[in-house]
Amino acid sequence: MINENTKKINKEYMLWFVEEAIYDPKYKDWAGGRMEVHKPDKSPYSIDEIRFFTPRSDEWKKFRNEYDGKDVDKIELDKVTKTIKENFYQIYKEG
Repeated sequence: MINENTKKINKEYMLWFVEEAIYDPKYKDWAGGRMEVHKPDKSPYSIDEIRFFTPRSDEWKKFRNEYDGKDVDKIELDKVTKTIKENFYQIYKEG
């Protein structure tokens, strides 16, 4: 039996986006949560996370849809992490 979560050959990490509830009304059009990075070992708890907090833009939706549930290698993981930190982790400023 093949588990649907089995990692593809030569792909070390599995990515999952998990959005969390935001109750503050000033963030109603924002997405916040974590990208879980399931690491390549046998422990079921071997998961890192990269936080995101960003307006729910078309750019964000396209990015999330492209990588959610995807198996990646270390090079691609580094690229995705950098993109989140540079483009999708913002501090809300009033004004």
